[in-house]
Amino acid sequence: DIMQNHLLQILALFSMETPVSLDAEDIRNEKVVKVLRSMRPVDLEDVVVGQYKGHSEGNKTYPSYTDDPSVPNNSLTPTFAASTLFIDNARWDGVPFLMIAGNAEIRVQFKNVPGNLYNRKFGTDLDEAANELVIRAQ
Repeated sequence: DIMQNHLLQILALFSMETPVSLDAEDIRNEKVVKVLRSMRPVDLEDVVVGQYKGHSEGNKTYPSYTDDPSVPNNSLTPTFAASTLFIDNARWDGVPFLMIAGNAEIRVQFKNVPGNLYNRKFGTDLDEAANELVIRAQ
């Protein structure tokens, strides 16, 4: 639910173009009609799921997900999920969006731009540098 609902909404809000107005309908059109319809179908190799495992740190013990009495011992219900998503439009073409349930952050890795006017201008080959924007929500 976290991935397909909350994180997808944040991704859509972050990556949408400026709406015509702040009307709910105009924002919805940018998010749903344009961004979400431009999302590439997710490939299985771009998804990781897992389940919390019990462990100890010093004298403190942390139970696993299946140690909870209300959870069946053979449960395969994921408690962790991560995925790489792509939006196939002009602005975000080739840019991976990493969604990780449980982390309160948005991380965007930008691709190189053909015809970069600032390349080597600042003493750094910007085509070789990793460009990443990380927003951490508290």
